[in-house]
Amino acid sequence: MREIALKKSLIVVGTVAIALLVLVFAQEREMVLRRVSLPSSKVLVGPTPGVVGQLNGFSETIAMSPDGRYAAILNDGFGTQKSQAHQSIAVLNLSTNQQADFLDDRLGEDAHQSYFVGLAFGSDGQHVYASMGSITDPTGEKAGDTGNGIAVYKFEDGKISPERFIKIPPQRLKPGAKVPYGLRKIGASMAIPYPAGIAVVPGSNGDDRLLVANNYADNVVLMDSRTGKVSAAFDLSADQVVPSAYPYTVVVAKDGRRAWCSLWNQSHIAELDLQKGTVARMIAVGDGESSPTVAGPHPTAMVLSPDGALIYVALSNADRVVAISTTNGGRAGVLDTKLPGQSVGGTYPSALALSADGSRLFVADSSVNAVAVFDVSQIGHRALTTLPIDAALGFIPTDWYPTALATAGDDLLIATSKGQGTGPNSGANLVPSGRRHREHPYIPTLLYGSLIRLNYKQTEANLASYTRRVLDNNLVSADAGKIKFAGGENPIKHVIYVIKENRTYDQVLGDLKVGNGDKSLVMYGADVTPNEHKLALQFGVLDNFYDSGEVSGDGHNWSTAAITSDYNEKTWQIAYRSRERTYDFQGTVADELPLEENIPDINDPMAGFLWDDLERNHASYRIYGEFTATIWCRGDAMKMGKPEEGTPSPLSASCPAAGLKKGEKLPANIGDPHGSASPWPWAVPMCSTVKPAKAALRGHIDEKYPDFGVDYPDQLRTDEFLDEFNDFVSARKENKGNQLPAFVLLYLPNDHTGGMRPGKPKPAASVADNDLAVGRVVEAVSQSPYWDDTAIFVLEDDAQDGADHVDAHRSIALVMSKYSPGSAANPMVDNRFYTTVSVVRTIESLLGLPPMNVNDAYAPLMSQLFSGAGNQPPFTADWSNRDNGLLYQVNPGRSQDAEVSMKLDFSRPDAADARVLNAILWRDRKGDTPMPEAKHEEPDE
Repeated sequence: MREIALKKSLIVVGTVAIALLVLVFAQEREMVLRRVSLPSSKVLVGPTPGVVGQLNGFSETIAMSPDGRYAAILNDGFGTQKSQAHQSIAVLNLSTNQQADFLDDRLGEDAHQSYFVGLAFGSDGQHVYASMGSITDPTGEKAGDTGNGIAVYKFEDGKISPERFIKIPPQRLKPGAKVPYGLRKIGASMAIPYPAGIAVVPGSNGDDRLLVANNYADNVVLMDSRTGKVSAAFDLSADQVVPSAYPYTVVVAKDGRRAWCSLWNQSHIAELDLQKGTVARMIAVGDGESSPTVAGPHPTAMVLSPDGALIYVALSNADRVVAISTTNGGRAGVLDTKLPGQSVGGTYPSALALSADGSRLFVADSSVNAVAVFDVSQIGHRALTTLPIDAALGFIPTDWYPTALATAGDDLLIATSKGQGTGPNSGANLVPSGRRHREHPYIPTLLYGSLIRLNYKQTEANLASYTRRVLDNNLVSADAGKIKFAGGENPIKHVIYVIKENRTYDQVLGDLKVGNGDKSLVMYGADVTPNEHKLALQFGVLDNFYDSGEVSGDGHNWSTAAITSDYNEKTWQIAYRSRERTYDFQGTVADELPLEENIPDINDPMAGFLWDDLERNHASYRIYGEFTATIWCRGDAMKMGKPEEGTPSPLSASCPAAGLKKGEKLPANIGDPHGSASPWPWAVPMCSTVKPAKAALRGHIDEKYPDFGVDYPDQLRTDEFLDEFNDFVSARKENKGNQLPAFVLLYLPNDHTGGMRPGKPKPAASVADNDLAVGRVVEAVSQSPYWDDTAIFVLEDDAQDGADHVDAHRSIALVMSKYSPGSAANPMVDNRFYTTVSVVRTIESLLGLPPMNVNDAYAPLMSQLFSGAGNQPPFTADWSNRDNGLLYQVNPGRSQDAEVSMKLDFSRPDAADARVLNAILWRDRKGDTPMPEAKHEEPDE
């Protein structure tokens, strides 16, 4: 009987193996000629080896069942069109290679809780535990809400069903500690737990205990899996602000006596004594920082060696994995996750897995779309006084952004979180109409992940060729081009960089008679944006440009750093789906400034931003509105945050006047002419001051230039900039100091719009305001002495608020200088593939700056945009929308969209639910016109 069963088992395994080979060969035939250009300026060429299925968005963790028959994958992102924007747990049957996706009804896109990082099987193999965090209802008071805790599921024959929920109550802080404003939901002295990584500690009677890293409470708790009773709590806070350490995940020694927790925003991991309930020691994993506000190495994923002697820790922000001795806490090895020849950072090692014998370590290099393979057989066995930094044996190509790994026998499982990209978003929205918040598919719902399964021993034989493909996919050996000016030497000494908000190419420029546009998707065409149309036709139409970011949360990092951070990627989708993470972007975290608290900003990439690059290379710069915090006067019509416990928002101040009504005198630095009466029919909010959000911006910002605020006209922002620019012009004419800095960044955000709030600017008025502001800036520069040596770049930080028939990332970019080719009479159309990263790299090249990371180091230069004869005439702005009154139009009184708009928050980019706002804007411009069907065109190379 046993022999017959064994033969049957071998037949099944053989059949599965053949099926796998057939699937792989079929995929290779289908994809062999395909080249996918990614918004990160990287590519995916040919078939990705071993792809066996699609995943539901951001795939954070893979957990293996105790019997080795199943792999469970936690999808804690936004959720896709296919899942109707639900988060899920996928289960892969390793015997049949069949995958099922469990959608939890408690985790739709409007849920008041979210999965986050933690997933584990119970020791009995009959339960699955998943972490759930909540900000909007942290104690689970409302019907259908869970609060913070651990979801317990039954697991049987590969199927998951909800069983119960273990709540984790708010955590009381130690004396003197405080919760930042954006997380102060249950009192200033109580922290929201927000469980992240979890580990199972098997009991002697088969009863599990759960070790849980509480990401927002800076602690770890040990609790009974049946009753939820906490037997030990470990305080890991390192500062008076909680959270500042951000515990990420935990691993437990086989004997259950010790455990380790990675601290995402520190340079340490914590060793925990589970028997005594104490923190045994803090183990340094970083190389030290020069300042407490400098971005740390971000220790995240961890894995123990089979013998328990070593713990490997991924330093996601430092391109390293360190091996730590579990005996003495010392370093036993250092692994470099960079590609061969890569001199700058940015690989983002985010997940780890070990072979069964412990000889091979696999590292998911998220940012370069690859898995690094290391020989670690000698780690811990070398008697060396100085540890070498070990390089990888090679790299395995994956789809876009690998985030989770596991091994099953000789197989390596890889989950990627962005798969093959998004494609167009101009078709029908598959989310049911009862829950639909937009007319077109929202960009995060198009980010399908992928599941890869490979025999790693066989893969290692092909590692050399796979590594070459990884290098090719990252453009390491590609020709990025060279900017060649007609006159020979580079004349550009100054760059002005304008960042706007959230529009697609088709929304604005789809009505151009040249270029690849779709008129049916145009919302703000030539009548609303005459300057952008005129600029594109005179200086160059870029109809194959893509924003690297999906939303403002990551888009501003891409626009200023040419990369995001691992924290950004792991949290922005949760923040956007139902506000279950705070808006930790553009220098603020939980509505406060880490810089002012003297702690690191967890969202910072290690190499920093353009201003850090400029400072390191002794170049001058001035920033207007980007990565700053405006202290708005309280009482104005904008939502500046709701006071909790009688404490006002730290980003507001008491002023004599919160806003200026029509006819009231504007401050002396703004208005036309300066000090004129306000022509705007709504109350224009006033700001008290503007603070820098980054250390390198101290002394380099305009404290009169507000950041985001849709009721503050972009005309006034432009007035303030031109006030200073005119001084720069005078200084140049008189050959004095204080001339235009080498780099100027202008944030002009009002094309974001403020919806249909009664008495507030109409969406078209906001877009027209933004358009004229851009035109005025180009006019002023082009009609000044700086036109000879200045280039102007304009882009949107992301393209989330509209539809596009080519790709949901396709957006607007304008590049203007005296050296632009073409003319208004004979427009130049450049359909080369460019991205936000291309813009950053081109700026760096013009100013003689080195690249910051692995993205801008290899991105193609926008050289064609500087190939003209150097005789481009000055630009004249189109003022028609001021003269015809469009700039001053306000929304009418009450309507359904007006009432919805009044409930939206416009205090910062995307604080207003973009899903809701998109539908309002479409109806405002298109009425009942349905969205056109998607055409699924491939972008040109």
